[in-house]
Formats: sequence, C-alpha cells, structure tokens
Amino acid sequence: MEYEIKISDDYKYYINDIEINESIFDDEKVEYFIKEREDFIDTLIDWIGDCGRDRENDKNLMKEDLKMLINRKEKFLFSSISTNNYVFSDDEDFNSICEEILKLNGELTKDKRIKEDC
Repeated sequence: MEYEIKISDDYKYYINDIEINESIFDDEKVEYFIKEREDFIDTLIDWIGDCGRDRENDKNLMKEDLKMLINRKEKFLFSSISTNNYVFSDDEDFNSICEEILKLNGELTKDKRIKEDC
C-alpha cells in the first residue's frame, strides 16, 4: 500500500487522509515523529548555531544531517525521537511506520469511542 503524509495549516497530522491523534507523538508511543523537511532544515540550522565548542561532535552530525536533508526532495519524513535516524517514503521501513501509527491511532479512536459511550 502507498501512504501519503500531510500536515494541515493548524498542524494536524494525516496519513492517507486519516487524522492522527497527537498523543501518539506527544506520549512517544512510536519511535518516529512526522517532520516537514524544510521546517526541520530550519530547525537544524538553529541547533547548529546554538552548539558551543564543547559540542563539536553533535555539531558535525547535525551538519551531515543538514546536507542529506537539503539533497532530498520529499516534503515529509519520519525523524527518530532517540537518534538522528530519518525515514523517507522510498525507505524500506516507511510503510511499516505508517502502519504502526495507523494501528495505534485506530486503537486510540476505539478507546475514545468506548469512553464516550460509557
């Protein structure tokens, strides 16, 4: 299956037009967070500028990430919450990450409906 990611103007996340419950990301229920590539490039530039001399290794890693992100064309990516690993739509893990998020989203939606019915 092919998955499409969108972020609305009010920063709601969608996979295949299904709105994703923000608590999946806020509560770190998955390893990856959806990022808009160009916004994340801006964030990396800020982080690099904030790095002091005592963080040269971090700064160099961020510069490498920045170079890689600039050369990509995708609008969205998955960024790991614990490492500097990125997953793009042409990566092997992309579909499984989308499926995991959609599964968790379905469970949360089901739980919410059950609570509302009580």
